[in-house]
Amino acid sequence: MILLNDWALFFGRFHPLLVHLPIGFLMVVGVLELLKHFKKIIVNQEVIKIILLISAISATLACGAGYLLSLEGGYNEEILEEHKNQGFFLAGFAWLAWILKNQWIISKISFSNKIYIPTIIISTILLFLAGHHGGNLTNGETYLTDNTPQPFRNWLGMPEKEETKPLSERPKIANINDAKVFQDIIQPIFKEKCEKCHNANKMKGDLRMDTIELLKKGGEHGEIFKIGKSDESEFIKRILLPESDDDHMPPKGKTQINENELNLMKWWIDNGATFDKKVAEIPQTDIIKPILATLGAGMAGFAVSQNTVKQDKFDVEEKILSQKVDEISKSVSEEIKKTGGLILPFAVNNNFVEISYVNNSKLTDNEAFAISKAPEQTLWMRLSNTQITDKTLNEVGKLKSLTRLHLQNTKISDAGLTQIKNLQNLEYLNLVGTQITDAGLKSISECKNLKKIYLWQTKITEKGIEDLKKSLPNLVIDSGISEQQVAEFLKITPNETSDDVYKVKEKKEEPKKAKK
Repeated sequence: MILLNDWALFFGRFHPLLVHLPIGFLMVVGVLELLKHFKKIIVNQEVIKIILLISAISATLACGAGYLLSLEGGYNEEILEEHKNQGFFLAGFAWLAWILKNQWIISKISFSNKIYIPTIIISTILLFLAGHHGGNLTNGETYLTDNTPQPFRNWLGMPEKEETKPLSERPKIANINDAKVFQDIIQPIFKEKCEKCHNANKMKGDLRMDTIELLKKGGEHGEIFKIGKSDESEFIKRILLPESDDDHMPPKGKTQINENELNLMKWWIDNGATFDKKVAEIPQTDIIKPILATLGAGMAGFAVSQNTVKQDKFDVEEKILSQKVDEISKSVSEEIKKTGGLILPFAVNNNFVEISYVNNSKLTDNEAFAISKAPEQTLWMRLSNTQITDKTLNEVGKLKSLTRLHLQNTKISDAGLTQIKNLQNLEYLNLVGTQITDAGLKSISECKNLKKIYLWQTKITEKGIEDLKKSLPNLVIDSGISEQQVAEFLKITPNETSDDVYKVKEKKEEPKKAKK
């Protein structure tokens, strides 16, 4: 039975491919018959008959594949049933049109010509209806109207267009402390990255994320997040899977969750996954504070998403990617995976990879021996938010092809940076939240191809930055803003959490006791 289901689901996935054939061929027949009716062209009837036969066969195959695809579930049952019926009737009318075009039918049924044209018209109507409902099932009920220009929306009485821009491009929140964590920060991420596959019309995995009640309920495998435990939450686990994995969310080819968004969602889950609390009511870590600052008014130029660096031009990286290297051996791949590393390929036509430990924050120096096992193939290394120290940088220094290195929020020091100064292909370095000082920058200055470096929340001074700029004049240095500035913006002091502020606020608002 499992084998049969696998084959059924396999052939079902061909439905989107097959369904375009009857659409194209029936439209051609309709146009040819219309032009012939107005005596614009002369068409051989055998040609139309062959086109109709192909239309009927392809429509039938599309119906069969569509039925198998529907077995996967996760679709709005009412719309699915309408789409099925329209598809079956369309196939039936396509066969009827072909039959009515045959000479042996015309010779026996005198009124066949009178039936033929209405059959083509009905087939075309069914084509549009089935296509519309198919689009609704795949992309949501409002797919065709989502981008209706505002003047037409007003004339037609439609609601204003819902904002689906990334968080970084949305209007800044006037007072970040008063913002609702779920409504103003988390839900917009869901709307942009998740709800296209998990809504009322398309419920992939029987999961809906467009309402709070159904989000709490979860999907076919139960609840998608464990309150207080983001690392154990199925939702987070799937985001961290390699993009090539079938269970990765969002699916490959869709706009992916970036690092800031991931940190915000983990913060929300770890602090109770509440739906009514404000930012000021939830403790904020050093990682979260700057991210929140980017969402507030007056800080538009502070920090950019970690993904935006991919838009920069890295010449050395492009040159390396044009070269050929051997594939990572299976034994090395297994070693890396055993330590919690993800091996993410760049493209199908080369063997370069990114090794990422984003799903293993507990990685230590004792487990990091595997990261240097693929020195030629490793182009990117992501060790951010792990427990590594300078000892691991001895292994990193062996990665001769490395162009991008993420070390933010780790325990590395100036001494460790001397181990990576020989990485002459390095173009991007992230040291956010580390204990690096001006002394460490002297080692960095020997990485002559370095183009971008992030230095927020380090112990580096303005003088250190100036000296580094003299050594590497083309280097883009993003030092963000100071902890004091972030704190001031969030209306808290550097050593005070937002939770403390909230308690103070409550205390101030306590009614004064009447004097005796």
